[in-house]
Amino acid sequence: MRYKPMERIWEKHYQGDYILGKDVFIGRDPIVQHLIYNSYKFRNKTSLIYYGTEFSWTDFRNMVLKVAGGLKRLGVKKGDRIYLGMQNCPQFIFCYFGAHAVGAVVVPGSPMFKKGELQYILNDSGARVAILEDRLYPIYEQAREGLTSVEKVVVTSLGEYLPEEPTLPVPEGLVLEDPQCPGAIDWKEFIDGEPANGLEPLELEDLAQLQYTSGTTGHPKGAMLVHRNLLWKATVYSYNASNVDDVSLAALPLFHITGMTGTMLKTAFVGSTLVILARFDPLTALKAISHYKVTGFGAITTMNIALINHPDVDKYDLSSWKLAWMGGAPLPEAVQKKYLDRGIRLAEGYGMSETVATVIQTIPRWIKPGSIGFPFSGVDIRIVDPEDNDKDMPIGEEGELWIHDNSVAVGYWNNPEATAESFPEPGWIKTGDIAKIDEDGFVWLCGRLKEMIKASGYSVFPAEVEEYLYQHPAIAECAVIGVPHEYRGEDVKAFVVLKPEYVGKITEEELVAWAREQMAVYKYPRTIEFRDSLPKSGTGKILRRELKEEEAAKCAAAGK
Repeated sequence: MRYKPMERIWEKHYQGDYILGKDVFIGRDPIVQHLIYNSYKFRNKTSLIYYGTEFSWTDFRNMVLKVAGGLKRLGVKKGDRIYLGMQNCPQFIFCYFGAHAVGAVVVPGSPMFKKGELQYILNDSGARVAILEDRLYPIYEQAREGLTSVEKVVVTSLGEYLPEEPTLPVPEGLVLEDPQCPGAIDWKEFIDGEPANGLEPLELEDLAQLQYTSGTTGHPKGAMLVHRNLLWKATVYSYNASNVDDVSLAALPLFHITGMTGTMLKTAFVGSTLVILARFDPLTALKAISHYKVTGFGAITTMNIALINHPDVDKYDLSSWKLAWMGGAPLPEAVQKKYLDRGIRLAEGYGMSETVATVIQTIPRWIKPGSIGFPFSGVDIRIVDPEDNDKDMPIGEEGELWIHDNSVAVGYWNNPEATAESFPEPGWIKTGDIAKIDEDGFVWLCGRLKEMIKASGYSVFPAEVEEYLYQHPAIAECAVIGVPHEYRGEDVKAFVVLKPEYVGKITEEELVAWAREQMAVYKYPRTIEFRDSLPKSGTGKILRRELKEEEAAKCAAAGK
């Protein structure tokens, strides 16, 4: 059974919350063209704010065209790839749209990359130009000898547009005192010249972006996103949860698809205002929301938990904050209540790089704790038997989640085998996630197909066990994996970070005994290990794979 827009559930729940239909006409202009339209429509209205420095919409347009002019002087042509390696800053946004203005393809990368990661993505993408923050330049120099395509490097500082008297706390160490970047083109030199006098003609099927996945197995893969994918998702966001008077907070990394789509692309498309934080800090975020009257903030769940649980949260005026959207993991019910008690609507979303972020999301008026909600209008899903891709699982039973949408990538760059494996038909993506759909149409995420634990023949999904564990008042964070067992095949093991007030007051054995009372005998963790912290990605997502690698190394050392 294919769960197309689910008309019965649509009528029961949506009632106007989602008004974008599957056959809506989204226009023929890429988002950079909408940015230009907005710059003439709004002119002196504030578009971007960076620790107190404000750019009007006219400033925004002019900076994008200056970058486009700089790229043309470097010989960049339509279809060339431009690598962007920066933390959140105005330059990232100017360069992103400046690349599109000349028809180039953006390759966003993490500023935390080391030599091997940077070298691989620059070579795989065939990037001709790299635009980096100065902190990343030494890593680039280490990688330089093995590079095959990069011709020019532009370097900028995160302090380039900081005001003399910032309105928000600037992260410590954000600005390097004396960066050494021999051979690089300085940012001021790069933009000091004739701006582009227009936009390169673009088609919606032209390649716009290579969004590299996190690479849970092997090297990262570059999801090929065309302008239609980006425009469709910006249109969906603007219909569902955006208007021109919004003030959004960008604290998620802009190089990450979720932060990019939910803040930067939406702002450029709608004509609203974006407050930029170089790095997430819960106290600075609270100050930003209060000072700039932020209406919407998107984050991953761990960030939302840290923010609303901050000891100083009651010192700040959060009355302007209307919507908190999040993803990465279900928000614990106790934390949900803290948001709802303040009148802040919640929207938990599910998506991936290959779907340009969110495709399934909760509706503020209809939430089942733990569910990821409903598919966006226009999104079709299948719950597929992992052993038989022609078989759809019935309501209530678990299978692999397949998604069809206008935002689904057209494949993986230079990787036809992976494309054939993950994209069974145009517009469809096999997510690798295990999910189910209940009788009311809510979608439930049960875990990763490759993370599924087989304990005594039973399927155990880490996310479900973690949800139970989060009900214990002592647990701040947790992650569950499977570890080898000679009789049961695998055992469930949990890594737990305790809340400070519980450290030394509860034992691992006591938590195991508690868990045994909460869930089936094959599900509860037989072993719990306390940690001071858990490994996380650059966006704060807990990395189960690193914990599995640690356990595998231990087993190998022990000869198991």
